[in-house]
Amino acid sequence: MARDRILTLHFNDGTRMAFEFAEQASHVLVKEAKLKEILAGQNLVIEAEGQVMIFPMTSIKYIAFNSFGEAFAKGPALPKHAITNARVLDS
Repeated sequence: MARDRILTLHFNDGTRMAFEFAEQASHVLVKEAKLKEILAGQNLVIEAEGQVMIFPMTSIKYIAFNSFGEAFAKGPALPKHAITNARVLDS
């Protein structure tokens, strides 16, 4: 299973932490449900390298999801109010 996705957590204190991982679900409806669950939750739970990490959403300034090539096209539908096809000018 290819690890072709990257999730970067940007915390309120200015630090960040990145995770590389494989596709978590193959069906688009399951992906959409997972994304909704993450956005609605009070904590983000990540299992990595034998550890379970729990991040309070209140400590996270923003989350960046990246995937490469075909993987992005197979992702979940974004909320209807999402701005798409944007480009970062200054971060």
